[in-house]
Amino acid sequence: MSPPVRFDFSKPGKTKFTFSDICAGIGGMRMAFENLGGKCVFTSEWDRFCQETYRENFGETPHGDITKIPIRDIPRHDVMLAGFPCQPFSKSGFATRKFLNKKDGFADDTQGKIFFRIAKIIAAKKPKAIFLENVPRLVKMNKGKTFEIIINEIEKLGYNCKWKVISAETVVPQRRERLYIVATRKGIEFEFPEIPDLKPQLKQILERRVDKKYVLSDNTWQWLQDHAKKHSSMGNGFGFRMADPKKTACTLSARYGKDGSEILIPRRNGNPRKLSPRECARLMGFPDNFAIPVSDTQAYKQFGNSVAVPVIYLIGYSFIKKITNMPFPKIFQST
Repeated sequence: MSPPVRFDFSKPGKTKFTFSDICAGIGGMRMAFENLGGKCVFTSEWDRFCQETYRENFGETPHGDITKIPIRDIPRHDVMLAGFPCQPFSKSGFATRKFLNKKDGFADDTQGKIFFRIAKIIAAKKPKAIFLENVPRLVKMNKGKTFEIIINEIEKLGYNCKWKVISAETVVPQRRERLYIVATRKGIEFEFPEIPDLKPQLKQILERRVDKKYVLSDNTWQWLQDHAKKHSSMGNGFGFRMADPKKTACTLSARYGKDGSEILIPRRNGNPRKLSPRECARLMGFPDNFAIPVSDTQAYKQFGNSVAVPVIYLIGYSFIKKITNMPFPKIFQST
């Protein structure tokens, strides 16, 4: 059975606009915007393993830490894309940082400061539109003050900001909520699109044959069951999640490679298994010709931190069409 979203990874022949790809990860946002007719003129990503995957798929190595790149070296561009680090704002990141006695959000000395560098780039390059992605927790963090700072900073630079929390589960078989912020220059109208319901099912992205290494060992499977039983007796909801192939899966996280506990695939005989890296790529809307040159450990982390490409495409089209008057490529199809 084919995936519910058929995404064309080929590059359009004619450039309709330019864009930057900041905190690029493995290029999920770039893929969507290249399919909208855009040309990437600048990209940055500090993680060397993400750089490896990015280089393998896009033929160029991203610049490193955006806070260390002179703004004068960044070309002007029509659209800025930035999936600035979500770890200081996410639930799991918050818990980890608290355990390690690290600061949260903007108080973080590195990742939390990246947004202000982005704001300086916006002020200098004045793109027509800005597209930011982060975790929903950002809206309510610090009683809403952190999010208010972000919106105010962008609006002070002459933009109209709109934001929305959207789940990807109607276009990919994964319940993945993310916060999307779109800022456009005054005079460019924008409304978030209706996301089509393609009724995706997890079984649409599963491989027919999967290496036995993805099947949980007896020790891991027993530990997960014991762990779930322990927390159940305490009245907690912690534990593994057995996925229903006829439904959508839970959110894929960057820690998925540890034990696969949030999305376990049942098997007719024996222990359940984890998703393979290729299945994780499909779960995020990446096509099968997207290369995965890194280890499984890094691949799980990369796809868990990436974006749902079809959602990025749909939101992007809603403001790109105001800039380019381009026709809508028919890539979204029900199966």
